[in-house]
Amino acid sequence: MLLEWLETQQQQAESTLQAQLGNQTWCEIHTDGQVTGGLKYEEGRLIVITTLRRQLKSGDQDPQSMIEVLLNQWQQQLEHHIQQKPSSMPWIAYSQGGVDMCREALHQLS
Repeated sequence: MLLEWLETQQQQAESTLQAQLGNQTWCEIHTDGQVTGGLKYEEGRLIVITTLRRQLKSGDQDPQSMIEVLLNQWQQQLEHHIQQKPSSMPWIAYSQGGVDMCREALHQLS
């Protein structure tokens, strides 16, 4: 059930990323300095989705424990980027996307 939900979330995140990229590639956007918070937010969500799908398929851990560990890692990363001076909004958005996806996945388990 969680795997199917993650697959749907991955399709949605990929569609959103593609819409934001338009006709450009990741490299073009990074080179031009056009990286936006929205793009990085979706990228963070997508990284968590693919990580969770891979870990769930391996069956090595209890899903809730696995997500909680991942959430803790992403929250620490978010706090790190928030405390950096000057703060990097794209990295804060990336980390927030990961945190939000972890929370959504935990919600799906309840």
